Amino acid sequence: MEGRELDPKRLLLFLVFMIFFIISYQFIAYFFIPKEEVNKRDKVQKKEEVKISKIILPEKSKLKEKSLFHYESDNFYIEFVRQGGRIYKLIDKKYGTDLITERERELNLLPLELITGNKEIDTILNTAEYRMSAEGNGIVMEASAGNITVKKIIEVEENFMKVKIDVDGIDRKIFINVGTYPEEPSFYTHAGPVLKIGSDVLRINVDDIVDEDLFTGDILFAGEESRYFFKGFEGRIDSVVIKKVTRGEDSFTFTFVSYSEPIKFYAGAKEYARFRDTELTEAIDFGTLKIIVKPIFYMLYWVYEKTGSWTFSIIVLTLIVRILMFPLGYKSTIAMMKMSKLAPKVEEIRNKYKKDPVKMQEEMLKLYKEAGFNPASGCLPILLQIPIFFALYKVLIITVDLKLERFLWVSSLADKDPFYILPVLMGGSMILQQKLNPNPDSRQNLIMYLSAVAFTFLFASFPSGLVFYWTLNNILNILQSYIIKRVMLKSDGN
Repeated sequence: MEGRELDPKRLLLFLVFMIFFIISYQFIAYFFIPKEEVNKRDKVQKKEEVKISKIILPEKSKLKEKSLFHYESDNFYIEFVRQGGRIYKLIDKKYGTDLITERERELNLLPLELITGNKEIDTILNTAEYRMSAEGNGIVMEASAGNITVKKIIEVEENFMKVKIDVDGIDRKIFINVGTYPEEPSFYTHAGPVLKIGSDVLRINVDDIVDEDLFTGDILFAGEESRYFFKGFEGRIDSVVIKKVTRGEDSFTFTFVSYSEPIKFYAGAKEYARFRDTELTEAIDFGTLKIIVKPIFYMLYWVYEKTGSWTFSIIVLTLIVRILMFPLGYKSTIAMMKMSKLAPKVEEIRNKYKKDPVKMQEEMLKLYKEAGFNPASGCLPILLQIPIFFALYKVLIITVDLKLERFLWVSSLADKDPFYILPVLMGGSMILQQKLNPNPDSRQNLIMYLSAVAFTFLFASFPSGLVFYWTLNNILNILQSYIIKRVMLKSDGN
């Protein structure tokens, strides 16, 4: 860049643009990531097979309350409907969420429903009255009609249900219904089918399913996900059918799996502590930048498990970032102090060569070189924090544990501050930070003040955990500047 001035104003404008771009990345990626991941289907063996779409909605009589069988474990409350031996309600007690949706109940198309592709057989399998009994830590369901007999054994473990289904009198391939994805605000996360085939995790966009799609291969898990919840099967799955259902303007999917035992059914929160020893850790959507997101997630989760506090985890992360960035922060503070001293000479050069921009840039570079000043050094600390900021943003919108984490007046770190106190504090700390470290160029100061106001409104709807991180980071940065200016540089005689 010899012969040209590295204009601090342009750098600052570029920095502001980059921050807005990174913040917006998650929203933009939402519209593109599903298509990219669906393209991985080319690696999956696909073949023609009898469509199950024509018969997945067999006629069933309206369910009645008296036909329900209740079961409760430490973590889940479950209601099985005797008609068809299916799950009518499944509540994750820790989070108070029912994983069976109103869509499924209205369509009477419930998890554990059996599909073969033969309408007559499917009607028998899913309308017969099953005899149910609690045995040990599970439920045994049995039904028979003509020469068909069915036995479903559900063994409830701490977090999962082992499923075993024996069907006699049928020589057709049997698919079992997972259901559709839980209903909750997505906050620009994926909602729909998700499966792992070999090393690839496919997150399917509902709009990309025309009618139904078949997947075969080494499938390790398959199911339906929302922002915080997942329901599906993990085990030896040989094929998966994803069926699109449209009701008016509402389109959604149902997932069906064909499997070999043993297999587990899970319906509940995507909590890492529950998934840690299973393939389902990949059901937690770390996004396309997982190489950055995962380490931060694991570090935060480790601190959380040791302390029981996500608030403390965020504080620890912020302290680590500030410590790692301290050398750059030191150089940045020195650079700003040098810039302040150079301000009169800079203004003199601008006035002297205002009609000769090339000569002005040459003289500016010469002045900076003589003073040992690098205009870019003031931007580096913030630029290097952008990946961390984005990663933490992703972590905070996918970590279900945060739903239960309170912080003073905020009932959940996963939600926005209801009183907007944190965003205002964040904006105020940005303004104070700029006042304590002003730029000699008043125009650049004005840009930073306007940015602080813009960020206040932008962050108002963000998860409060993220706003807390950025506010704390600003406060520590102010403290860092004070230590450098009043302690370190003063002791050096500067």
